[in-house]
Amino acid sequence: MTQAAIKSAAKATTRGWAKRTSKEKLVHAARRLMLAQGYPVTSVDDIIEAAGVSKGSFYHHFESKEELALTAMHDFLADGAALMMDGPFRDIADPEKRAIAFLKHVETAAMRLWDHGCLLVMFSVELAGTSPRVREETSAVLLGLIDQVAAILRPLTKEGGGRLPMTADAMANMYLAVIDGSLVYARATGDSGGIARNLKTFRQQIEAVSKSGRL
Repeated sequence: MTQAAIKSAAKATTRGWAKRTSKEKLVHAARRLMLAQGYPVTSVDDIIEAAGVSKGSFYHHFESKEELALTAMHDFLADGAALMMDGPFRDIADPEKRAIAFLKHVETAAMRLWDHGCLLVMFSVELAGTSPRVREETSAVLLGLIDQVAAILRPLTKEGGGRLPMTADAMANMYLAVIDGSLVYARATGDSGGIARNLKTFRQQIEAVSKSGRL
């Protein structure tokens, strides 16, 4: 890894960095470095240097790079979930209008959520095939996300009183597939703006089908 990348990760911090614990610094550095270049290329030494802590501090908190990576993934997802699930749509009383407003909210937040990628998708692609622990944890996270999204979108489906001829779980699976596919495409092409565009297309199709009741 280049020194420039390490310095960039070290500088890209929030206020109060000096007050963070060494564990928080390691998690933050791992998030940024792994998002920038992937898990395999990022070494423990890179993370330690970017975090500005000692190697002893690293092994005090984490047994391995994989353990730190999973901690960083959950930290990344917690921040993302807070942004994704807490928007103006929550104040809308009508369940169907609230569901559509949720889709619009995620479109608007897409660049803040995934401009630099997603550790969940990255680890699912890079590590799930070789690490049972990573596969188990990424799978559990995905299933949890499906449940959350399905609960919001259910009012649009027939099972929730709406007109869409599909289950809420099926719609949530489709929605996350659009996000995951868009993230992979964005990483391959460098066009992160495509994520919001694809989400907008999904939402427009859902609105059209919801009005007609036909796929």
